[in-house]
Amino acid sequence: MYISWAALYEGRSDAAYFNVLLPRVIETVLREEGTRPFDVGIAPSVQFGLSERSFADAAIDICERRAEFHFIFVHADTGGRSQEMAISARREALIEAAVEQCDFDIRLAVYLSPRKELESWAVTDPSAINAAFGVSRLPNGFVPATPRAAEKLEDPKALLTDIGREVGRRKKVDTDILVRIAQEQDIYLLRQTNSFQEFEKDLRATLKFMRAIG
Repeated sequence: MYISWAALYEGRSDAAYFNVLLPRVIETVLREEGTRPFDVGIAPSVQFGLSERSFADAAIDICERRAEFHFIFVHADTGGRSQEMAISARREALIEAAVEQCDFDIRLAVYLSPRKELESWAVTDPSAINAAFGVSRLPNGFVPATPRAAEKLEDPKALLTDIGREVGRRKKVDTDILVRIAQEQDIYLLRQTNSFQEFEKDLRATLKFMRAIG
């Protein structure tokens, strides 16, 4: 069976990173618990953006292209614990708009929210960072000791930028670095972070509803 997925992202760097990471995560879950062999789309069959558009407009787009995907990832960075409830309400409002527009099944929406920003996931695996920058090791003190420590960073994007300046002489971290990290990073390290655990729980619920996992 072929599984296609759609995604709604906040920005270009988010799309670059998640479009590599997400199919790896789907395949990992299906390999562990799949009810049969599956082929997973290596890229989203449809990629939506929100930007300044209203939820109603985005919901219309989702409904018009509903036949092109089995389920959809809805991304929003939390910006920290104080904003998590607001972000949750924002994501759910978008899907509720799709429900009103075309009776979209909310069980086919998987919420994707790294704490603060995607870089809190990108910096969980030192080996992946090394590979992305083409170095054998990073200077002491640059990488958090554990994935959970990475998730608690106040500014994970700044940390990745600092690493780029130190080892790669880069003024900023381009999307190609995020893509390389997503290609290499250890899913099992990501699973040690709270926000990834919540995401994977949501993904598993959707795959179970689709009877893709038991």
